[in-house]
Amino acid sequence: MNMRFGAFCLAMGMAAMLGACGDGSDGHAVAASGGSDEEPSHVCGLLNREQVNAVVPGNDGGRDRDTSEAALFKDIEMEHCTYLHVEGMDLQFLDLIIYKASSDEGFEQIDISGRARNASVGDLGIGDVSYFDDFDSNTIEVAASIGRIVFELKLNLQDAAAKKEQLIELARIVAGKL
Repeated sequence: MNMRFGAFCLAMGMAAMLGACGDGSDGHAVAASGGSDEEPSHVCGLLNREQVNAVVPGNDGGRDRDTSEAALFKDIEMEHCTYLHVEGMDLQFLDLIIYKASSDEGFEQIDISGRARNASVGDLGIGDVSYFDDFDSNTIEVAASIGRIVFELKLNLQDAAAKKEQLIELARIVAGKL
C-alpha cells in the first residue's frame, strides 16, 4: 500500500511538471509528430510512440527527465525518458532509464546480477543479464545489462502485469539499439 501511494505521488508530481512544461520549448524533448521539428533525445529516440503504444496507448512520445541523481554514483552517466498518458485521474507511464559505467568500479554500483537472481523471472535472453519483476499488479519492470550498460523499463499503469510480454519485447528493441 505504501509503495502504491509513493508511486501515485511521484506520478502526480510528474504530471504536474509536464503541465508546467507546456509545449517543450524549454529544451525538453518533444514527440516527433504533431508539428515539432525537434528530434527526440538519444534515450527517448530508442523507442517510438507507436512501439510504446503497446504498453501505454496514447503516450506523449517521451520526454527527458532530470538525471542529477547520477552525481551520487562514481563513473556513471544516466539518461532517463518517461512516456506518459494522463486521462483524468488515470496516470499511465513507462520509464526508460539507461546507466553507463565508465569503469569496473562504476559498474559494480549498477550491476543487476543480484536483482536478477531474486526477480520473478530471470534470464530473459536479453544482453548479458536480464530479468522481469512485478512489484504489484500495477508496476512491472524489465532490466538488462550489456557490457557496462544497464537499462530498466518500468511500467506503471492499472493492471500492468497484463503487459508483461509487450514490455519484454520493448526491452529487446532497446537492447538491439544499444
